[in-house]
Amino acid sequence: ERPWGILGLYDHLAGIRIDVEWAEDAAWRRTHKEPYLSWSDFQQTRDRGWNRPFFTYILLAVCTAMLIASFGVNGWKVEPLSVNPMIGPSAETLIKMGAKQTSLIVNQGEWYRLFSPMI
Repeated sequence: ERPWGILGLYDHLAGIRIDVEWAEDAAWRRTHKEPYLSWSDFQQTRDRGWNRPFFTYILLAVCTAMLIASFGVNGWKVEPLSVNPMIGPSAETLIKMGAKQTSLIVNQGEWYRLFSPMI
């Protein structure tokens, strides 16, 4: 049974994306005079090798490590919701960890703060 709601939409769009990839592969093979792949062969070649979201895996690991490090700098405690409604460390801890604060960037020349919040 197919999922409903937003999950159903995602499943439908993912299916369309795979169909388009198969069609693009067939077009490339037609132009280069190579034999077409059956659907099962196409899925097998897609599922092995370097066709994995490695950047996403690495980014997830780095963000998780930074979250754990920020809790460590904050003394392994979570601030109350009145201090941080996002359930995490205090603002002071985030600034120590390199959060973007315009006054520190402009007045003290801490340009790394333009990029460190992305991690």
